[in-house]
Amino acid sequence: MAYTLIRLLGVILFFLSTTCPQAIELSGNYTNLLFQHKDSRKQDVSTDLNRLRLTFEGGEKAWQWRLSYDNELLYGGAVRDPTFAALRQTPDPTWLDLNANIISSSALDWRHNLYRGWLQYKTEVWDVVLGRQRIAWGSGRIWNPTDRFNPVQPTALESEQKLGVDAAYTTYSYSDFGSIQWLVAPGETNRALRRKWALRWQDTIEQTDISLWLGEIGQERVLAVDVTGNVGDAAARLEWQQSWRGEQGDFGQFIVGIDGTVMNPLLPEGLYLAAEYFYNGLPHSNVKQLIQSDILQSSSRQLFGMLAGYDFTPLWRTELIWLLDLERQSMFIAPSIRWSASDHMDATIFSQLPTGTAGSEFAGLNNLLAIKLEYYF
Repeated sequence: MAYTLIRLLGVILFFLSTTCPQAIELSGNYTNLLFQHKDSRKQDVSTDLNRLRLTFEGGEKAWQWRLSYDNELLYGGAVRDPTFAALRQTPDPTWLDLNANIISSSALDWRHNLYRGWLQYKTEVWDVVLGRQRIAWGSGRIWNPTDRFNPVQPTALESEQKLGVDAAYTTYSYSDFGSIQWLVAPGETNRALRRKWALRWQDTIEQTDISLWLGEIGQERVLAVDVTGNVGDAAARLEWQQSWRGEQGDFGQFIVGIDGTVMNPLLPEGLYLAAEYFYNGLPHSNVKQLIQSDILQSSSRQLFGMLAGYDFTPLWRTELIWLLDLERQSMFIAPSIRWSASDHMDATIFSQLPTGTAGSEFAGLNNLLAIKLEYYF
């Protein structure tokens, strides 16, 4: 199993190199993430994550393709944590099993994975993508309840890393802003993955962006709406999804939010601010069985969040995320500062500071301090 993915990539790259050698481009990035945190035993530990991502891409006329291959090495306290063994055995919620551990020990975990792998056919009207791809639906800045394919919690250590979906995704563009999209993703019982399909309409009416989709996730029927419009110099957002006949019963989730840039003589570069309210009709504290990975999760029904970002200079940026449990005493704060050291390197220092009473939304999280270095080539 450990070398199946390497052999598969070798065959694919050999085929592409022999059929269109001039079209292949190589790029990638290396990430080092060193973080100090508490493990499940409440002991202070340190963990070092190293990830090398190689991206091969190319194409000919209307055809494009991409392969992004990850090698990820995790060393330290997180691997020694007793809960990591169970996590290591949990399969990724993807249809194709394209990841494997190369080395697993009591202190080190080295795995490789196909992060992206798709083939695209694109014209002025049609856009068809087949393979492992990023499906990012929803306009919310903190939560995206209408993203039922790859939802990411705002408290995630690397919230920008979306696993990807093995799917066929077709877009028909009938105007400059309007399109109809059809997405089909197969299910796999052994990997706790449900079959999914969705039909989505998206357009801009005057100054309002609207999307509407309906579909099925397993036996669950879903209807979702996403609306973004201008309110003065700011943007107002609404995301809502309603589900019926699923394993969890009928439930709905929605967010309302507003965001924009505040200009002030004291902040000449402009301070970006976003505020969002999230209502979850399916809090997992009230659900007896395991919630699927395609449902945005929270233990409270009502959460509030704020984002702030400011560029001190073109090279220095600071950001802050603040989340509040509106039902129980619980809060999550995550400040960060990023330095663009060069055209090819970013350095970020950030922390996560959760607080809360037992049973509240963020009570189960631990304080974390991290340094992240990213090199692009």
